[in-house]
Amino acid sequence: MSVHLCTQLTTGHRVALATIGYVGCSISIFCLTITLVTFAVLSSVSTIRNQRYHIHANLSFAILVAEILLLISARFDPGTLPCKIMAVLLHFFFLSAFAWMLVEGLHLYSMVVKVFGSEGSKHFYYYGIGWGSPLVICVVSMTSALESYGETDNCWLSLKNGAIWAFVAPALFVIVVNIGILISVTRIISRISGENYKVHGDANAVKLTAKAVAVLLPILGISWIFGVLAVNTHSLPFLYIFAVFNSLQGFFVFLFHCLLNSEVRGRDSYKDEHVGQKHQLSQPYRPLSRVGLQIAV
Repeated sequence: MSVHLCTQLTTGHRVALATIGYVGCSISIFCLTITLVTFAVLSSVSTIRNQRYHIHANLSFAILVAEILLLISARFDPGTLPCKIMAVLLHFFFLSAFAWMLVEGLHLYSMVVKVFGSEGSKHFYYYGIGWGSPLVICVVSMTSALESYGETDNCWLSLKNGAIWAFVAPALFVIVVNIGILISVTRIISRISGENYKVHGDANAVKLTAKAVAVLLPILGISWIFGVLAVNTHSLPFLYIFAVFNSLQGFFVFLFHCLLNSEVRGRDSYKDEHVGQKHQLSQPYRPLSRVGLQIAV
């Protein structure tokens, strides 16, 4: 998406940002493909069938398709029908990626902030948010401003007539909500880490908190804040930071939630997603490791 953010750049910077975007997207596409195949295989032979991995898979799929379309869209000229179609599809799948990031945040909140609550079936609501809400936004946007798709500079929404807000406004909403969720979750993890450090002398408590925050960033979309800063401040450093982290989002999802995931690697095998009060009382040290398992596995 960095290629769409700023048009007032020198040729050198435009080429550099485009190169970062293409390389990063290519890496992410490869990594997300492996992630989806891994989840599909493991879901049929192991206990990795809970909602957390289901959400990860939908987020990975949305990002994967969006980045494939982004690379393909560069081949079409603005103002053509293929470019307009690509703009519509890009709008939908990037909105869907954000919607599933919101679902990631809401599910995390329900599992961690709600005192390690049990995992009820919320597939209907999650699918409504993840795929339904982007579809509604795209239909409304197309109905009111179809001419704003793929007409100027690239196969994306026009920056001139305000149509871009059909993407920016929902994205900002998700970023703000997920930042709030990240802060709430981090406070809880820090508190649990501190309590268990006093009781058990765990020297890795702070490291676990830092790891949890790092792992949450790619699935909550917090790195997109650099894109907002780049546009608002016209800062090249922010634009380059955003180009790197955004194009490699799929790589980070693969790294933290597949490659380094202890459940995926078979080192842990919990049969359910929740920690009950009885379990917490009988094993006082388990909540800290369980929070780490849920969000920083």
